[in-house]
Amino acid sequence: MRRLGVAAALIAGTVDVLYLGYVGSQGASDPQFLRVPFVAIFIAVMAVCAALSARKSAARGRSLLLGAAAAGLLLLGFFGIFSIGLPLLVAGAFALVSLVGTLSLEGGPPAGSGKAAATAMAAVGAVTAVVVLLGGFSVAAGAIRCPASGIESGSGPGVLGGSYEYSCNNGELTISR
Repeated sequence: MRRLGVAAALIAGTVDVLYLGYVGSQGASDPQFLRVPFVAIFIAVMAVCAALSARKSAARGRSLLLGAAAAGLLLLGFFGIFSIGLPLLVAGAFALVSLVGTLSLEGGPPAGSGKAAATAMAAVGAVTAVVVLLGGFSVAAGAIRCPASGIESGSGPGVLGGSYEYSCNNGELTISR
């Protein structure tokens, strides 16, 4: 089962490198300048969680790491299904299968309080990853940088605060929700 954590880490890491390479090659400036760095850092953290879960020394925290990696990669894969999402969904599925194997009778902690604690740790990891992802998207969506001259506008679905529209007019930002 630990090999699936390594596979999830390799897939997520590869997607992260390709994502940064592709976005960097476009050269256009994005008014929502925090979105790409946030997504890249989030994918990297999920890849590290999956990789660390494969270590023998991570036995106690394995379910926490795999819970975070599975939830984070699956949700981000769903959000990005039309761009980078499909390989992230595969990586998240690998992490989830590894988590289920870790929690199962064959490869996980013994039944009883140890099993309940491992399940709770997985849930904490999953909830933490989801909260960080949604909160990060919310912060990144609100950080808009206007060019000093010219007119630019856009809109988006606010993850936590409803949809919004913005316009930049010669460096002056206007946001409406």
